[in-house]
Amino acid sequence: MRIFILITLFLGINSVMAKEIYVSSIGSDKNVGTKVQPFLSFERALLETKKFAGKEPVHVWFLEGDYYLNKTITIGIESSGSLKNPVLFSALPGSKVNIKGSKELKNLKWNAYKNGIYVASVPSGLTFDQVFINGERKVRARFPDYDYENPLRGGNGYQQVIGGTNHRYDKWLSFDSKTFTNKDWKNPETGIVHAFQSHNWGNMQYRVKEVNRTENKLYLGEGGWQLQRDHGIGGSGESASWFFVDNIFEELDTPGEWFLDTKAKLLYYYPQNIQEFKNAKVEVPILKDFIQLIGTKESPVKNISFKGLNFTQSRYTYMDKYEPVARGDWAIHRGGAIFMEGAENCVVEDCNFEYVGGNGVFMSSYNRNNQVKSCRFVHTGESAVCFVGSPSAVRFYQTWDDKEIYGKNWNEMRKNMDLTSGPKTPDYPENCIVENSVMHDIGDVGKQVAGVYISMSHKIVASHNTIYNCPRAGICINDGTWGGHIIEYNDIWETVRETGEHGPFNAWGRERQWSGSRGTDADFMKELTKLDAIDPVIVRNNKIANYRKSISAGNWTIDLDDGSSNYEIYHNLNLGSTIKLRDGMLRKVFNNITVSAVPLGWHVWPKASEDEIYKNIFVISGAIPGNAEPTNSYIRQVGLPTDTKWSTHYDDNLYWNVNAPKNEYIVDKVTFKQWQEKGFDEKSKVADPLFVDPKNGNYQVQANSPALKLGFKNFPMDEFGHEMTRIKPFGGDFSGETKVEVIADKRGGKEADIYFTLDGSEPSIHSQKYKGAINIKNSTLLKAQTFDKNGISIGFVNEANFTKVNEVVYPSWLSTLLTGKYEGQEGKTNKKALEMELEGALLINIADDPDLIDATGGYNYGCYIKSIDPEKGKIWITAQLPADWVIQQVNGNKIQNIAALKKQFEINKGKTIIVTAARDYNFKKFEVKIP
Repeated sequence: MRIFILITLFLGINSVMAKEIYVSSIGSDKNVGTKVQPFLSFERALLETKKFAGKEPVHVWFLEGDYYLNKTITIGIESSGSLKNPVLFSALPGSKVNIKGSKELKNLKWNAYKNGIYVASVPSGLTFDQVFINGERKVRARFPDYDYENPLRGGNGYQQVIGGTNHRYDKWLSFDSKTFTNKDWKNPETGIVHAFQSHNWGNMQYRVKEVNRTENKLYLGEGGWQLQRDHGIGGSGESASWFFVDNIFEELDTPGEWFLDTKAKLLYYYPQNIQEFKNAKVEVPILKDFIQLIGTKESPVKNISFKGLNFTQSRYTYMDKYEPVARGDWAIHRGGAIFMEGAENCVVEDCNFEYVGGNGVFMSSYNRNNQVKSCRFVHTGESAVCFVGSPSAVRFYQTWDDKEIYGKNWNEMRKNMDLTSGPKTPDYPENCIVENSVMHDIGDVGKQVAGVYISMSHKIVASHNTIYNCPRAGICINDGTWGGHIIEYNDIWETVRETGEHGPFNAWGRERQWSGSRGTDADFMKELTKLDAIDPVIVRNNKIANYRKSISAGNWTIDLDDGSSNYEIYHNLNLGSTIKLRDGMLRKVFNNITVSAVPLGWHVWPKASEDEIYKNIFVISGAIPGNAEPTNSYIRQVGLPTDTKWSTHYDDNLYWNVNAPKNEYIVDKVTFKQWQEKGFDEKSKVADPLFVDPKNGNYQVQANSPALKLGFKNFPMDEFGHEMTRIKPFGGDFSGETKVEVIADKRGGKEADIYFTLDGSEPSIHSQKYKGAINIKNSTLLKAQTFDKNGISIGFVNEANFTKVNEVVYPSWLSTLLTGKYEGQEGKTNKKALEMELEGALLINIADDPDLIDATGGYNYGCYIKSIDPEKGKIWITAQLPADWVIQQVNGNKIQNIAALKKQFEINKGKTIIVTAARDYNFKKFEVKIP
């Protein structure tokens, strides 16, 4: 009777009206599917579901246990429910149900091999790319060895190349013979190279073709399709690609590693502890997608829900087919633990996706009104949730691969392009939602990934999600087709950890209005903007924080890159970095707060952009990581129009520079008064905004704040992120003691209780009951979970690590804000980019200036022409080489920096040289006569 009541409460409907089917890991498919005689498998339950689907509500209950899938579950229209008669696949309330894409290897006979390694035979024909022992994923044999303390790019688990093809698809990379492994690889072709692109926008995987010790090269086979753009493996010095190689038998030399010899059908394993071998449970992934909902736009799969299921242990997908996606920089694999194509009104709720080899949930092509809510994504191989339409729905579709890999001319492709507004077909996700979910430590193998990825979609909502510990974006909008998205109440931090030139929220809009360069009249056709960006994208009420140094460049909190247009950005709290607007139109930025050492990034706007910047609070505080000199201006402009105003509505903003309150420079060497004389910020003020309590995260302003007089309105500081069980503060360093608040899952209502532990164990109703703030005095792992009045857990266990230290060290921007003055960064020296005049041209070493790298197209070498003196710069003017270009070659010789350019001028004195310069994504040659 109790189970009946719990199920009724769980569903919120009268479950006696539904057809109930039960599944148990100790059941039998010969049973009838009742609670007393449950089925064994998901497949059998699905077969039974088809008899009743759409005719009456169907509830398939999974009892606690592990369910191994032998093949992907494909659900078609014959299993569809209706609004009145939905179909639900759910864990029984309070039960832990694991849906596994793996196979358990039972009765393995382990024999000692040598050097602490053991070996066992595995079934013929079985291949796998991961091994789980007692639930823990082990490391495939690799060089360098996995770095458990810092597994990220730059840790000891990676090396840097000496050189490489540096162009997709790469043919080879060279290694340092002094530090590269000295082991003799008998079968190098088993190996997989995992390498970051030289521009560090993501990583790629290639099969090893050959090792040449004489040349110190790894020759590469198939691969490299895991991202777009032509930049490959290469670079030098600090900019050289990082890489490792795995699946090499001879590198099986460290406890915790394994190797599968597919020819001999032998599994080798080097145990970390011989005791783990006793009764060890060995599982190996055999599937990539767990569940596929497959319908069509004419006959979609409808009204199917999944609730309370844990999806785990599936294969990697990085060597499968990827496709370039429009003119964003990304490529994707159309697959996911749950994959939907041709689905309507389907829901994924309270599900956990952990150690899945590819994407978590993927909605491909036609999808309508689907929801992902109250889910958790951790240790996904790729992205967490993806919404990706079909290229067939786009009226004019181009990719970077078209131009850079296959040599197509974008402008030729534009001839006779369709100028009709909106999508061509309905083959795209629309009115779908991802909300109240947690996404962290994603991108285990793919590094160009996101918590939420949106491409060729319309009216997608991403709300109340908590996203952190990502190699790249928290949320990425890949293209401008077709807008209408709402990005709200998300809490995003610690993203862009292994890549650069990107933002925690990142967007592109390289559609029909954007021809491939910057915002000049010739390159940005304003009248075409709304053909694809048909509805505004709303970015509001998010907290986006950057507490760390970016790896190459960028890492803006809100990064509207090439072409991003038709945005409304308001009520966002930006900490540790700031907002960037590149060439685009129709952007309204108002009532936001930014606190950062990074100036606002206004880059290459088109004339009459219709951008509006008003009623914001812009605070400069501290120094950019790596610099000793504090930031002294509020805006870093690159390539903006000089003959017209940037914006006709740029006013009522409050500025404050904590580093130097009396310093009124808005732009470099432009005072606030001079700025106002240009027609900007005529009513704006420079004054302390008077934040309420920034140390504890409250950046609302006090009642007497000058910001309020300018029209700024306070917005809530306690509504960011998921609304399941929350811990505040969410871990971190503390000194002395700290008080921690735990907030119950919102779905539990007033009668819910929280139980917690302080020893790392899982909380239950027998653990300590939360009654008020917890006083923590020592380093502690706090775990907490909400339970309803019947003792049934709600949502997931939340956990936070608190580390006691003698003194808490804050990032420069925060320490400066809290103390009210800049006190320097210990051990840091200023690395201001070198500026030097050469024949009347003021040049900058672009490699030393991350903003310029980001603003000019991602080039990390060469000399940026900042300005040209009209009198002394005759040689440049005569050659028609203007400012704002990057000199990269002279007579075919690479120009790394100003010193290299000066050397070429000395060698070619009195001669005419051919200068190759780049700007954005275009290259041009100029004849320059050296006096």
